[in-house]
Amino acid sequence: MIFGSVEIDNESVNTHRDSYLLPNISVVSVRRPFLAGALMCGTGFGGLGFAFYDLWRPGEIITIIAGIALSLIAGVWLGQLKLLSRDLRNSELSGAIWGSYSHLNCIRRKIITAMRSTSQEGQI
Repeated sequence: MIFGSVEIDNESVNTHRDSYLLPNISVVSVRRPFLAGALMCGTGFGGLGFAFYDLWRPGEIITIIAGIALSLIAGVWLGQLKLLSRDLRNSELSGAIWGSYSHLNCIRRKIITAMRSTSQEGQI
């Protein structure tokens, strides 16, 4: 699942906002930008729950456990695809492709495959 759209052909990558020529893209990366924050939230909620476990009601304990689980799942699941170009002095072309980390990683592999086939055609 991604938010927006990404289409890859032999010459370009077309997102829901922009289109980029494959020869101009030099770095394709997928990151988990909220993982560190999710780990901190999970640790903080866990510490709070452990410190005052004798004062919490059962519904509050369940809420704390659900908050920990939700923040960790969101931090691991959510990813961001970035396309960078050395031609533009490492300026960010597109950082607004968000979605599940695994799906974005598959898209990254498809972009790399298209870039390799384009560069091989150019050398022949």
